[in-house]
Amino acid sequence: MNDKYLMENVMFGSKVMGDLYLHGVMESTNETVNGAFNKALNETVKMHHDLFKEMETNGFYSLSNVDESKIKQKKKSLECECSDCLEKEN
Repeated sequence: MNDKYLMENVMFGSKVMGDLYLHGVMESTNETVNGAFNKALNETVKMHHDLFKEMETNGFYSLSNVDESKIKQKKKSLECECSDCLEKEN
């Protein structure tokens, strides 16, 4: 196994754990339990961000800016054109 493969798997695991902790935060009724889930969620989010930055530094994850015209074009392609929505716009 190479570093990229391992880091991708850890990143996936942190997403799964973050999702579980988020549900724990939202559904806990006890302040102590809520605090524990909230702390775990924050630590997981920080770990995920740190991992992403490390992957970016090593060239495993690259970001590029998207031209604003492409964003507008995509937004337009996703807009609903049903009669109900068109009436609401006017």
